[in-house]
Amino acid sequence: MVVQISKVLQISKFGGYVMKKLAIGATILAALAVPAFAADMPVKAPAPPPPVYSWTGFYIGGNAGAVASVPSGTSDFRDTADVPPFDTNPEQFSSANWSFLGGFQAGYNWQINPYWVVGVEADWDWARTRYSFCRQTDISSSACIDSGDGFESIASRTDWIGTARARVGVTEAGILLYGTGGAAWGRVVTTLSQSCLVNGCGANSTLALAASSTTTTDKVGWVAGVGVEYALSANWSAKAEWLYIDLGKINSSLTTAGTPGLQTTSWSRNERYDELRVGLNYKFGH
Repeated sequence: MVVQISKVLQISKFGGYVMKKLAIGATILAALAVPAFAADMPVKAPAPPPPVYSWTGFYIGGNAGAVASVPSGTSDFRDTADVPPFDTNPEQFSSANWSFLGGFQAGYNWQINPYWVVGVEADWDWARTRYSFCRQTDISSSACIDSGDGFESIASRTDWIGTARARVGVTEAGILLYGTGGAAWGRVVTTLSQSCLVNGCGANSTLALAASSTTTTDKVGWVAGVGVEYALSANWSAKAEWLYIDLGKINSSLTTAGTPGLQTTSWSRNERYDELRVGLNYKFGH
């Protein structure tokens, strides 16, 4: 009886040993099987990168903003009946006047690599900037009041401004930063007036008169500026830019015959402008 119990215990110990080894083996097999199973599972492909925006193509658009007329120059009153240095009375004048600006543009861009863009653009804007002032005839007269020697009035407006420019910029993530420059042109209308209804114009003339003249000048100059443009979609983009325009020097004059001599009102100035504007462009194609 004792022998049988001893054999049973030995068999039980051996069975426990075998079961323990089997459990360890099963664990090892499961660990090896998991990576193999995972390798056989289908893997989802990564999402393709978003398409890179291309600036290449022809575009048209509109713009609106503000323009400042910044003239600077010398006005004068000359009287041939007087003796030097009293025959002339030059005065300096400058101003800055803001007004609405609006128009359209068209151009073409070439994206020469992922980062650089070159292009050309032309635009036309309705401006209507204005300024005016009045001044003395001779040094003893009053400005804007006829106290006996009369006074002069000078007024100017710019009807429109156009440019033709090159653009060079750097782009990243649909944003284009660019510099621009080229030719500019505009139409400037100038009115000069003499109001001498008391005793004539200047210290010598006794011929009472009121006279004026208006001249229209189409002037060519230059333009330079900077801007930023953002791609809203494959075809639409929005931009903001600053342009500095210089139309160069414009000379205007009005001469009247007094009693005695000739009296001349003149206005010689540089016509310059600052433009701040935003715009929307449509690019053809994709």
